[in-house]
Amino acid sequence: MVKFYGPGDKILDLVPSIPKERQTDLRELGLNERQIEALRLMVNDGKTFAINEYYQKFNTNEKTARRDFKKLISLGFVEKMGSTKKAYFKAREQQGLPKK
Repeated sequence: MVKFYGPGDKILDLVPSIPKERQTDLRELGLNERQIEALRLMVNDGKTFAINEYYQKFNTNEKTARRDFKKLISLGFVEKMGSTKKAYFKAREQQGLPKK
């Protein structure tokens, strides 16, 4: 068994020590709260979303869900996997910060 010790609940205390050029404010990139929460789930928990899962979870409609994913894809955070009916979205493997 390997244990990793870190700041735990105090993680946000570290944010001021991260250089500004290494920080990405998702709101400044134009993401809404749904997109930020979905991205958090995809990155932290490995969650994937089909369109219908997304709009049911975030209580929106299909058109809005597609628009949300289009923005996440354009920023390089998310990629679409599969084809039309069986398509799903997952977080991209990031190498540094996404392009603005």
